[in-house]
Amino acid sequence: MNKPKDSSGGWDGYRAFCVERKEPESRTVTSFYLTAKDARPLAPYKPGQFLGFKLDVPGQPEPVLRTYTISDSLGDATHYRLSIKREPPPPDQPDAPPGVSSNYFHDHVEAGGELQVRAPSGDFFLHEDGAGDGDGGESGPVVLLSGGVGLTPMVSMLNHIVSNGAKRPVWFVHGVRNGDEHAFGAHVRGLAETHANVNAHIAYQEPGPGDAEGRDYDSAGFISIELLESLLEDKDGDFYLCGPAAFMKALFNGLLDWGVAESRIYYEFFGPATVLKDSGAGDKAGRKSDSAVPGASTAPGPEAAAIGPVVTFKRSGVTVNWDADKETILELAEANGLTPDFGCRSGVCHTCMCALIEGEVEYVNDDALLPEEEGQILICSSKPKTDITVDV
Repeated sequence: MNKPKDSSGGWDGYRAFCVERKEPESRTVTSFYLTAKDARPLAPYKPGQFLGFKLDVPGQPEPVLRTYTISDSLGDATHYRLSIKREPPPPDQPDAPPGVSSNYFHDHVEAGGELQVRAPSGDFFLHEDGAGDGDGGESGPVVLLSGGVGLTPMVSMLNHIVSNGAKRPVWFVHGVRNGDEHAFGAHVRGLAETHANVNAHIAYQEPGPGDAEGRDYDSAGFISIELLESLLEDKDGDFYLCGPAAFMKALFNGLLDWGVAESRIYYEFFGPATVLKDSGAGDKAGRKSDSAVPGASTAPGPEAAAIGPVVTFKRSGVTVNWDADKETILELAEANGLTPDFGCRSGVCHTCMCALIEGEVEYVNDDALLPEEEGQILICSSKPKTDITVDV
């Protein structure tokens, strides 16, 4: 993923926060304002980063670990704001349970309640002018592209740019189903009307009978590269993407084919980059496409000792040599055709936790919340120190 590594200090473990207030932003999105119970200063954060939570959800045998993006700029540093969408069952599985943590927040978390919170973290955040690597953050507009509740880090970034008085042009381009689900619409339009460098374009997939074009939204349909070409003077800018997988994949590959440098595309995507990027995407811009994903072997090659540790995914019956180009065991599994469960990919949610049957690992993410259970590891944040066998 094209993004720098950052952690904003803060505190170790969990800290008690009080819910100061709870405010609806749309029919499906609600904001929660959190203040520190101990009244000590809040840790700073970069716009786009998230908080980790340990939730005691009724009916769940163990605490539920989740991450949610902070949806506002630091401001006066007196609170953190989360804006959470109530997640229903999947459309193709109406009998499946709805989102556990999002529905817990909506139905059970009220003003005056208390939450256990980990310090801000995350690798997806706004590049300040002149602070980017390569040619990022140097010229052109900041283009914030979001779909659905993926707008939360973008609102944080936009608010930060405005509150700091930055003059660099900004485009806030957001797609959502209709006005019932559209959060922060009036806020974003207000910023665009009062700041000459801020532009906004809202696309409704299925405008409702009460939605007015020009007032609530600017176009009907989906966000496309053709739409971006009509809005932007050129492709010279920094592009930030967050939203559903299909939205991300279409825009990421469309931007590459348009000729946007991959080093200037930043994204929050809970999956491997090889899933996001189409084979051959960006060839028009003179880039080489990703090489073919190697097939999984049932035994390591004779050069295994020279290359490094051997990793055995026991339940899958797959044994492969460690690939030094991969950062984590999860990435190695995905590169070899396996699909382990994962969530945050940051060592916070514990969705990827599995048993280490044999060998030793080391963690590559200092902010990972290590498992309390002996013999369990987080494959999203670790790599092998020796030959290992994992229950994957």
